[in-house]
Amino acid sequence: MNLIRPILIPCLLLATWSLPFAIAEEPAASWEFGTEEETPLRSVGGVHRDVPGPRPPSFPDFAVNNTAVEFDGSGARFVFSDPGKLSPFDFTNGDEITLEAWVNIRELGEGDNTYVIGKGRTNRAGFARDNQNWALRIRRLDGKACVSFLFATPSTTGDQKHWHRWTSREGFVPRSGWHHVAATYRFGEPKSVGTWIDGQKVDGFWDMGGPTEDAPVVDDDEIWIGSSMGGASTASFRGGLDSIAIHREILSDETIQKRFRYEGKRTIIGPAPETMPALGYIAPNEIQVTFHEDFPAHDRWLMTDESFPEVAARWTGKSFLLDQLPLKYDDWGIRTAWKAPVVIRMAGNVMLPQGDHTLLLRARSMSRVWVDGKLIAKTEPLSGSPDGEEPITPVAEPPAPGHRAKWHRCQEVKERISIEKSGPVRVVVEAIAGGKRFRAEPGELTVAISTDGEETFSVLRPLNLASDPLPLIDAAVEAELDQISASMTKLNDHTRHVAAAIEDQRWTQRHKMGRDWVASYPQPSVPKTLPAIKHPVDAFIVARLDEVKAARSDSPMAESDHFHSKVLPILRSECFRCHGDKDKGGLSLNDRELAVMGGFSGEPAISPGDPHASAMITRMRSKDEETRMPPTGKPVSEEKIQIIEKWIADGAKWPQPSLAADRTTRSPIVNDATFIRRAFLDTVGVVPSEADVTAFLNDESPDKREKLIDQLLADPRWADHWVSYWQDLLAENPTMINATLNATGPFRWFLYDSLVDDKGVDRMVTELMMMRGSAPEGGSAGFAQAAQNDSPFAAKGHVVASAFLGVEMQCARCHDSPYHSTTQRDLYSLAAMFARKSVTVPTSSTVPPGFFEAKERESLIKVTLKPGEPVTPTWPFAKLTGADDDEQLWSLMQNKDDSREKLATLITAPQNTRFAQVITNRVWRRLIGAGIVELPQDWEGNPPSHPELLEWLAKELVANDYDIKHLVKVIMTSDLYQQEAIGENLSAEPAQRLFNAPERRRMTAEQIVDSLYVATGQDMDVETMTIDPDGRRAASSRNNFGTPHRSWMFVSLSNERDRPSLTFPYAAMVAEMLTAFGWSADRQAPKTDRETDPNIRQPAVMANSNLTINLTKASNHSVLADLAVDAKSVDALIDSIFLRLLSRYPTDEERLLFNERLSEGFEDRLVPASEIVQPEPRERLPQVTWSNHLRSEANTIQQEHAQRVRQGPPADPRLKSDWRMRYEDFVWSVVNLKEFVWMP
Repeated sequence: MNLIRPILIPCLLLATWSLPFAIAEEPAASWEFGTEEETPLRSVGGVHRDVPGPRPPSFPDFAVNNTAVEFDGSGARFVFSDPGKLSPFDFTNGDEITLEAWVNIRELGEGDNTYVIGKGRTNRAGFARDNQNWALRIRRLDGKACVSFLFATPSTTGDQKHWHRWTSREGFVPRSGWHHVAATYRFGEPKSVGTWIDGQKVDGFWDMGGPTEDAPVVDDDEIWIGSSMGGASTASFRGGLDSIAIHREILSDETIQKRFRYEGKRTIIGPAPETMPALGYIAPNEIQVTFHEDFPAHDRWLMTDESFPEVAARWTGKSFLLDQLPLKYDDWGIRTAWKAPVVIRMAGNVMLPQGDHTLLLRARSMSRVWVDGKLIAKTEPLSGSPDGEEPITPVAEPPAPGHRAKWHRCQEVKERISIEKSGPVRVVVEAIAGGKRFRAEPGELTVAISTDGEETFSVLRPLNLASDPLPLIDAAVEAELDQISASMTKLNDHTRHVAAAIEDQRWTQRHKMGRDWVASYPQPSVPKTLPAIKHPVDAFIVARLDEVKAARSDSPMAESDHFHSKVLPILRSECFRCHGDKDKGGLSLNDRELAVMGGFSGEPAISPGDPHASAMITRMRSKDEETRMPPTGKPVSEEKIQIIEKWIADGAKWPQPSLAADRTTRSPIVNDATFIRRAFLDTVGVVPSEADVTAFLNDESPDKREKLIDQLLADPRWADHWVSYWQDLLAENPTMINATLNATGPFRWFLYDSLVDDKGVDRMVTELMMMRGSAPEGGSAGFAQAAQNDSPFAAKGHVVASAFLGVEMQCARCHDSPYHSTTQRDLYSLAAMFARKSVTVPTSSTVPPGFFEAKERESLIKVTLKPGEPVTPTWPFAKLTGADDDEQLWSLMQNKDDSREKLATLITAPQNTRFAQVITNRVWRRLIGAGIVELPQDWEGNPPSHPELLEWLAKELVANDYDIKHLVKVIMTSDLYQQEAIGENLSAEPAQRLFNAPERRRMTAEQIVDSLYVATGQDMDVETMTIDPDGRRAASSRNNFGTPHRSWMFVSLSNERDRPSLTFPYAAMVAEMLTAFGWSADRQAPKTDRETDPNIRQPAVMANSNLTINLTKASNHSVLADLAVDAKSVDALIDSIFLRLLSRYPTDEERLLFNERLSEGFEDRLVPASEIVQPEPRERLPQVTWSNHLRSEANTIQQEHAQRVRQGPPADPRLKSDWRMRYEDFVWSVVNLKEFVWMP
């Protein structure tokens, strides 16, 4: 056993202390970290218990099974609360202290100051950041680990002179095993300081602040073991700790000398030999790639006491080329982060001829390559990133003319190798990707060779592909990278599905329970209507239309029109906010019978035939602000009051609405061309291709529409289309530079994976609310974030209530909702369930008392939640939803004590009928253009127009495992969906929302932009969404959101900054059009509806934006140019453009118009082959990054990119310019037809 006994004095539990504190040589506290030790330490982060500590025979004073703790250096720590004032951990002048510990340092950077143990400087709220009472640290100087003692005195000057640090002049080598360290001091007597290493007292010096007789800072901040400063990595210990003790005396030299006893020769730890790994058989047609995470360091290879990490993932390639890592997933199949650094090991057998060759190695970070066991080439570690002042890196020269140049700040090494005999050789590459402060990205890792006598380079390929070389040129490498990306996507899908297999089984069982629930509470019966009505949706719609037609004859049309056009709008605008479904004061005015009954006062609001006896009129005309209604805003106008008075005098009749005949007549079914365009846009978000349209139009199958729907629902582009809807709904708000209000992680990737995998919406919502995986990597943990928000979980409560329950809680953030029934307590109950603990309302989210004191009448705003009152994790919506926190619910859960899981389950359980109906209503609205309930996010006071249809569809959703695709198919196969879009449902009252036709809809911003790219045959070619393309910062600081190929992948470009160096000119070209049509990258709050009203900017952007002009050009070797070159006739070319852009053939008038423009010169439009001059490629520009953006040259570079955007791509030289420009005008004209941006 160790000489230090595991003691924690019982007095630690007391609030006050009496002197003397302890008996000589008995520590105030010590921690042995034994396997069964129970101490009041709270672990945070990567603390690993029960690792081997100092043990015999080398350390004979320890037990053979002695254990220690390991800290990962990323803020990992033990936390111990200070018992209070005058505790044994508080030291001031005259107090003696000895701090001692056993340390096994794994990593220690030059200049690092890592904490063994310290009191204060935790950066906790309520404490100064410089409140260090005392600390024992390890400081690296000149390659040695030195012992350091630190404390702070009260600051009077605001500089660093109040810090006092003593550091030993001697030290030991990191990674040399276990060492005993100690520091002793009597506060107020600087000459008393001493430091000890392995039982020997070592000299030191005051290297900060100098000696002082001043007393240290003393407060009640915590004691931390293993870290400080909020968990800063530079202050965090990396390695093992054991036998830590705090003494309130200076131990004698003899006592400390006895602490350390070592037998035998100490092992010298050094770099491991760089030997090529033996990997056994590798198939001749593949490059074997393995990925190994949690490598010890990013800037060195293994030491002799370390072992190579196990394989975390495998992939098979076809060349020594790689630009990405496979994705990592947790055990739910949700994206998480690699434990960086990650080592990529690529190995394969390649054919090399005899001779002297040049091997080329490219890597972003540290790497090495062997050929047949011989180490040939190495690259250096990745360095950190400065904040803008780094010199601009010049554009790299290619290794040979016409070859692909290396990426920005990618290293390139060339070495000569000699092959004595032609034949196969084994090549192995190891490269480190990322690190503790870097994103785990490999750059463009490449191994290529230029063989003897050749001046060209080719990427190394396996034996069986030796006859199919991969030249190191842009076209070939980019094609190979595309194949790598496709292969990685398949691997990622497989990995995700395997990881989620257990969850799949759980959800299969849960969905069975959902089906059983529907069987117990079956769907409403489908109405029986005309025999021609086959579809359930149409049956409900027709039944309602028939009902309205029958009721229409019961009320005089003039009376009905007057009520619904004059009276009801006044009631709705002036009265329903408080006396609709909310029934403030017990009074409801959205129903005649309830209005006549009156509220709690017993006074009827309406006395039919007698306006003077009607409280409504009395309160509207009152001059007393205490009694006048409505209580806020301007008084009701005299004109409106007279309308209400006359209505009451005439008997206050509440007739059914009278509708014109066309409002009760179903519109015709659309033609096939219209249907295919509508179906494509509603499912995959882009217009159909020319081939898709012609094939569908020529198909004579009677069931071709249903087959097309099935085909589109199976299309992976489904996910691309639907992600953007959920981004708005859930306020997904990532930022590239600095986090702004309510900034979140990019949980778009969680949404995308869920949609690709066809997860039931109940599962997707549950996993979203559980906030798992890695926030920067795209896991649902990103949903938990809400930057600069004083109560982020309250913000999430608002989001989920509006998105999934149709409950608007925005006002409840600071007070009870004045026009809704929800209270502030309701919202913070949701926040507490998310937080898994009680919460209180922040002061900044509390209405100040003075607000109420100045009011002359009772305020509509109520604050029933007392300031500082804890709100417990309690479900507030049992009555509203039908879901109760009971044993039936617990059967759906994994941990019934987890309030966050409980909240997710309460929202998504089958018993919660509101959830399924809200989702159903949202899907219906997205396809039909108006909801059965309006507004989708706020159901209070807004009854459904077709309640039985809504219930039938919602239970259809539950009965089919909450599969949104099934619901979409049900709706799309109805006649209603396939009718002409002439409906007037969106603005109609519920009673008048009859769905005799779908609504006319404009395409979303994403549909417009993505369809422009698809229709013109262009790929989206914009910048990668990052300002740190060289991966020299952590994802939590400067993330990489990837290169967009669909509009939902864009993030805020922060182009509002007056700093050209931080602009993204190519992406801004796309964002300009997206923004014009309602898209916003800044989603600070959930949004169901975007701004859709037409404005003057929209036609201007469609006509004159760089995006439209560039995409409608017949640019060099573009699809539009190829169409023009290959066209057999003008008519065929016109047909092709119309089918691509508008999904239909031109009318006779359109054909005649454009034929006249294009016929002239058509036969002679091509430039003779001998006269074709290919345009010169544009000069490559240096890369601008966060590291160099403050350089003036960075502005110039980005301004040149902007100029190139304005210039557009070069024209195709195969077409004569005069005819080509007329052709481009034709394409531009079709794009600018109004119908392009409208759903057919």
